[in-house]
Amino acid sequence: MSISISRETLLKYKGVKTFRLQEKEVSPITSLNFDDHGKYLLTAAANDNMHLYDTVSCKFLNTIGSKKYGCHSAKFTHAQNECIYSSTMKSFDIRHLNLETNQYLRYFTGHGALVHDVQMSPLNDTFLSASYDESVRLWDLRSSKAQAIVPSVLPNCIAYDPSGLVFALGNPESMEIGLYNLKQLVKGPFLTIKLEHMNKSWNKLEFSNDGKYLLVGSSYGKQLVLDAFSGDTLFELVGTRSFPPREFMDNGSACFTPDGRFTLATSYDGKIAVWNHSESISNKTLKPIASITAAPDSCPRSIAFNPKYSMFVTADENVDFYVYDNN
Repeated sequence: MSISISRETLLKYKGVKTFRLQEKEVSPITSLNFDDHGKYLLTAAANDNMHLYDTVSCKFLNTIGSKKYGCHSAKFTHAQNECIYSSTMKSFDIRHLNLETNQYLRYFTGHGALVHDVQMSPLNDTFLSASYDESVRLWDLRSSKAQAIVPSVLPNCIAYDPSGLVFALGNPESMEIGLYNLKQLVKGPFLTIKLEHMNKSWNKLEFSNDGKYLLVGSSYGKQLVLDAFSGDTLFELVGTRSFPPREFMDNGSACFTPDGRFTLATSYDGKIAVWNHSESISNKTLKPIASITAAPDSCPRSIAFNPKYSMFVTADENVDFYVYDNN
């Protein structure tokens, strides 16, 4: 089911299903990802397990263990039964896995340190990886060797724009974001954005699906919405409580709605804040227009909105499903 997203409809989203790991397995979720069709959700946890869910029926389907290599940043390819993910132990390879047979299809080798982010191209079977070896690499699912290497400064964040022709590479330390044309990587960034209204703790970049906005996300009480073409800061989003630092990898606590008009962010007080930046005057600091109550017994940190269905998911040690409830 798809509905028009507004303040009124967002306030009717409710936590309807919570999945908790067994006590001996309790561990933070470090990544969330929906497949292209929005039917499945794949999570990676710090306990070296991935979990697969059916989002239409809000059902847990399977645990995919990676005890030997660890797992992080698990992302579907454009095939519903395949994923790629980064190793956290023994090697720094990225692994291409068939989720039905649990067979590896390919290893992507070359990174010299932990890969902390993997992003699948929305256009084709290429993907980007960001590593602590001070490089971002472009790969093709058909080859084990990188197609291109982009030097970077640590820490870094990456995101594809919806066309798949441009990607953003951000460095929270220098407070800069570079926009790159994937066909002209050797020329370096065609636009460099200098951030002036953010602290150095941001840890996520996300383009809106309409390509108009670029979200600079954090888990520390502030988000920025930029003009994706000019790089200008349009809005500072405030009004959420910071999460305490943690030893596990963190991919931010905010996301756009699929129409790009609203931003949602989790808060340490157990609420999910809602901002409407599409109907606001730019160059303003915005406070939430509303908040959604988190699922019972949860203090969610990560959040992702389903690209096709009227639902979103939050996670920390629990995974919570929120759906539109018109009752």
